[in-house]
Amino acid sequence: MSDLWSGHVVRQARAVMAMRLPAPCARGCGRTLTRQDEWVVGHIKSRHAYPELTLSPSNWQIECRPCSNDSSSDAIVEKAMRDGGFSHAPTPAEGPDLPVLPPEPSTDLLRLIDAVPDPEETIAALPWCVGLLPVSEDASLPLAMTPPHPRAVGSYGVEAIRWAEERQATTLRWWQRLAIMRQLEHDEDGRLVWRQIVESGPRRIGKSVRLRVTATWRLEHADLFGEPQLVLLTGKDLQIAREIHHKAWRWAEEVAGWKVRRANGSEEITTPDEHRWLVRAQNAVYGYDVCYGQADESWDVDPQAITDGLEPATLERISPQLHLTSTAHVKATSLMRRRLLAAVRGDDPSTLLLLWGARPGADPGDPDVWRAASPHWSEDRLALVASKYAAALAGEDDPEFDDPDPMRGFMAQYLNVWPMIAAREAPGTPLTTANDWQALEAEVPEVAPGAVAVESWPGAGVSVAAAWKLANGRTVVSVSSHPDVAQAAEMAKAWGCRAQVLVGASLATDPAWQNMRIVPMTGTIANAVADLTRWLDEGTLAHDGGAHLARQATSTRTKAAPTGLRPVSAGPTDALKATVWAVTAARSRRDGRPRIILPTAV
Repeated sequence: MSDLWSGHVVRQARAVMAMRLPAPCARGCGRTLTRQDEWVVGHIKSRHAYPELTLSPSNWQIECRPCSNDSSSDAIVEKAMRDGGFSHAPTPAEGPDLPVLPPEPSTDLLRLIDAVPDPEETIAALPWCVGLLPVSEDASLPLAMTPPHPRAVGSYGVEAIRWAEERQATTLRWWQRLAIMRQLEHDEDGRLVWRQIVESGPRRIGKSVRLRVTATWRLEHADLFGEPQLVLLTGKDLQIAREIHHKAWRWAEEVAGWKVRRANGSEEITTPDEHRWLVRAQNAVYGYDVCYGQADESWDVDPQAITDGLEPATLERISPQLHLTSTAHVKATSLMRRRLLAAVRGDDPSTLLLLWGARPGADPGDPDVWRAASPHWSEDRLALVASKYAAALAGEDDPEFDDPDPMRGFMAQYLNVWPMIAAREAPGTPLTTANDWQALEAEVPEVAPGAVAVESWPGAGVSVAAAWKLANGRTVVSVSSHPDVAQAAEMAKAWGCRAQVLVGASLATDPAWQNMRIVPMTGTIANAVADLTRWLDEGTLAHDGGAHLARQATSTRTKAAPTGLRPVSAGPTDALKATVWAVTAARSRRDGRPRIILPTAV
């Protein structure tokens, strides 16, 4: 299951539900639970069958631990019934939009992956991909993968995989099937939705087979695209590209009846209808009308060959695609490093990211890390990686690593750890640093907050902030992110705050606030930054450790101006504004009952 229901999110849900204790176990065992008992936040409709309701407070209930443990089999049955059509399962178009998270001011590629939706949830949300679950025992989920495209209604991948198995007698690995299924997603008009595929995984996982299958399938199914197909393959050097192409020659001639040209540097496979798959050196990709461009071992491909050659060659084509694939390398050019960074950030909605590798900070000597970083796994691979690690640990040079630091080379080649990406320094100074922000973490009281505030950012969801004034003079805040106003209103109500909910003026007219007391709020981010800066300097602000607020607090950058600090970053700030409104209101509440002062007796 996804990391969606874990850590801070669970703590936040417990804080909300604790206000309802004592309460009977919702599973019907007859036990009344108090704060001293072992209890959990369960789901009325299981999060396995209804993942879209995971964060809806109206779907939460209080359960004792034994009953919650026993309910796992019920969740499996519920999911099976839903998958079988016995209850309504929303299509991707009906489901909530995934919030767009701002890029972090970090140059480390892998530190951005937590902003990408969980790959398993993405697979489960795509009807044409659900057959790939559960994940094969010899496979691993991607470290990061682009969420569903809003225009995708299907995938040619189903037919392409069947075609490869039947027509080419090729048994595709789990990761290859997933990659092909995602790459060939199309819209209602049958056009492919992904213009660029950025794909990266460790060495020796089967990238060449994946490229061959996709190229030859496209040639034989040109009728789907309505124009002559030209596939062009380039790579780090001509011999690498030629090796991929060469292994398709025999099949092309003997099975498909196609023509093969073997001239060095001018290799071509041509169908009877004149659809072609070419191999060309990096400096020879110019001047073609390319429908599907492929670049293998892109870590050492000249960025200009792609940006000035192959990429412009796909203009004005029907369903064009540019496919960059590579394993990490310590001497990588800027091409893959920059495009991976942009893909993880989601800078281009037409780019599909498929990334396998070790998580940041992982132990390079842990076999579990090797396993998780490898899209395909076997005993042979375990032995290979173990031997490469032992050699790197001993300081032995390996020509394959091509690096004076053997361990760094091992991590690049077999854990797919890309080098730090030199990103342009953002203007201004950060509102706070990650370390300083982490030092402000505090527990939230298990009582109703003193104030709740709600604000949104276009295309980035809605933030709900709850604030408590503590006895030590500090104010602690908890902020959650929601895909729409309806779910935000549900969360605001669940906090049980007696005061009116403070709602951004642009949201105040939404029907979700019916039967709720609200106060429309206005204010600039400049004013919010001024308040936050003052509270940070005073040490009077605390938070519950949530990632949503942390991202905005550490990514917002400011510059000094005659009127004070002025924000200069362009990312979302709805969580910051909601925080300021909630904290200000919570601090203004009077503690205890009002005192009645009687006149002094004469």
